Amino acid sequence: MATFPPSPAVSSFCDLLDDDDLDALLAGLGQLSHFATPPLCTKHVADEMEELAENESEDERMDAIDYRRIALHFAYETGECPSTHSHATTSIESLLWRAQLPPELLAVSYNILRRYSILQTLSPDDMIFAADLLTVAAFALTVSYTDDHPPKSAWWAKRICRDRWSASEIDKAMVHVLVTIDWALHHLSAPQAVDRALNILFPPLAKELVIIKEQSIALPLFKAAPMPLRIVIGDVTACWADGQLTPEDTPLCSPLNVPQAYFLPLL
Repeated sequence: MATFPPSPAVSSFCDLLDDDDLDALLAGLGQLSHFATPPLCTKHVADEMEELAENESEDERMDAIDYRRIALHFAYETGECPSTHSHATTSIESLLWRAQLPPELLAVSYNILRRYSILQTLSPDDMIFAADLLTVAAFALTVSYTDDHPPKSAWWAKRICRDRWSASEIDKAMVHVLVTIDWALHHLSAPQAVDRALNILFPPLAKELVIIKEQSIALPLFKAAPMPLRIVIGDVTACWADGQLTPEDTPLCSPLNVPQAYFLPLL
């Protein structure tokens, strides 16, 4: 019985085939697996690109917020004397940049601090908190009221305050602010209250002045009147202009010296 050499490996055998033979071989093998071919990842890539575009637009919107002007409003509500507003504004502006809260949450935080400032003035107590600590407390109260899974005070202390205030100090300030405003978070986060705060923190841009160019009217061009022609006849010099010959020594006609009209009697 004749023996045959072993068959070559599929990979080396396929390398010897040209394109047509390789297509015929693959078609004859049938399905390589009984499992369905997984879908391509193009949809996932598209979703990821769309998500990245949304994140970029969100970042651009955050960069467009004027945190300096918002910090001035927050400092006015949290500072006791005007001399400390400049330092408080700088500290609060840093907190705003790190927190990156949406405008609606900034509006609720501003309402909290505004009500706190009014009630604290009416019934002052011995507890005095720094402006940036009150601002972080308002941020934390707003996020905890509007989010099902708010960050803990340790996160605010580490990420937002950069360890300037501890978690216990933030908790103490939050409780003090909450008691002072009489637990009025629902009223301060109402749509009307949020809209009023948004108009203060984000005032509408001034209407641009529209300058209308007046269309210049092209006037017909008139030729300059030609110089009168001087004519010398003996000792008399005359001027020829507009079809009339006038002696040069003739005085100019004045409308005040118009002679009266004389009428000849009818015959």
